[in-house]
Amino acid sequence: MQNVFGYVRVSTGEQGKGYSLDGQRREIERFCANRNLTLLKIFEDQKSGTKLFERPGLVDMIDQLKPTIKGIVATESDRLSRDLFQFGWLTTHLSMHRVEIILINECRAESPSEKAFAKIRSVFSEFETELRQARIKRGVLLAKEKGRFMNRPPLGYRMVNKRIVIDEKTKPVIQQIFRLAGEGKSLRNISQSIGVSRSTVSFVLRNPFYIEKNLHGEHEVFLDRYLWDSIKAKIPEDSSASLAP
Repeated sequence: MQNVFGYVRVSTGEQGKGYSLDGQRREIERFCANRNLTLLKIFEDQKSGTKLFERPGLVDMIDQLKPTIKGIVATESDRLSRDLFQFGWLTTHLSMHRVEIILINECRAESPSEKAFAKIRSVFSEFETELRQARIKRGVLLAKEKGRFMNRPPLGYRMVNKRIVIDEKTKPVIQQIFRLAGEGKSLRNISQSIGVSRSTVSFVLRNPFYIEKNLHGEHEVFLDRYLWDSIKAKIPEDSSASLAP
């Protein structure tokens, strides 16, 4: 009986389309039981990351490989990667460790034509990913042209009828953060005075949204650029330290 790992992944928008994590797990567990394989662990990722560092489950699985592991079981090749070069690297890396990739719903490529078809399928899968990313970017650009903001506006602003407007309730908070920063207070002191996290204070002091009215569509700004530039240059790496004089 051979020891194997399982790997499951679902990207954004795939839930409910036959790619659920639970569905993949059941398929892998059933396959291993029928093939007399010892499934030691199933690793998972729940995002559409194309970079290895965006796939912690995949990286963790690779790091835990050892001589007793003989295979990686997944439902389809695109669960492991849609990127042709990344999938090629992964295949090579695993083969160097004498680990076989076992794809439940895809035939093992044996003949030259089958191997060629597998490469073609990977190319089309990669193309679909790039096409989807291009559509997303195009949607973001169109939204910017129409003055629409794709995310939640930062502190000091709010969304009204898909337009960003100044939030008069939180605007004074932003102004106070910059006033205290101008006085040389540390990020920690500002955080304690305002009642928000240090990371929020740091983000506010560095965020060009407050001085760039055309950064995402068009919105009104209420901070002076010179003040923002001068304070941003003083922000220390250590959030407990005072801002540079």
